[in-house]
Amino acid sequence: MPSLPEALRAIEGSVAIARRDPDASRFFDLSADAFWRSFAVVIFLVPLYFIVSAAETRMLFEMRDQITGTPPGYWDLLISNLATLGIEWFAYPIAILFIAPLFSVGQRVSPYIIVYNWSSLAISLVMVPNFVLYLIGVFPIAMAVLVNFGLVLAVVWYRFLLAREVLGAPIGTAIGFVALDVVLSLFISSAIEYAVIGPL
Repeated sequence: MPSLPEALRAIEGSVAIARRDPDASRFFDLSADAFWRSFAVVIFLVPLYFIVSAAETRMLFEMRDQITGTPPGYWDLLISNLATLGIEWFAYPIAILFIAPLFSVGQRVSPYIIVYNWSSLAISLVMVPNFVLYLIGVFPIAMAVLVNFGLVLAVVWYRFLLAREVLGAPIGTAIGFVALDVVLSLFISSAIEYAVIGPL
């Protein structure tokens, strides 16, 4: 299991990558044990999804006039989000393990996946405050949606940086890996949402 000090260092390292620190890898344990341990980072993410699901429930209720049928309840959304998280958490790393060697960057897959997994925690900690501000009434729904859209674009750029600087992929390959990540995420989330909630 990852420890709190390791988590804090990894968050610091994730910020260092965003700042284009060439020595950002010093914050991460890149050992073989750390590779498998990084998948346990999902434990830190699960509580944050309770907040995200609450915000999405309220958003859908506010937009109920634009939705066919009854908006899904909190528990339906939570189950859908957690199931999506569980599948996504392994889908992209597994895909990269098979695909990266085809693009001559397979030798750096292990450090990349370690940093990718840990950076997911840093990304979530950046995105969740927007939902909290919406839930407590500081942000109206339009502001929350706009801020979330901006953050999603920043995350896509950040994932591109990871592919370039940690995996060492050329620009075109890095763009392809980010596109794969996005497409997998959209496909999995849509499929799980349809299975758990049904069409909106």
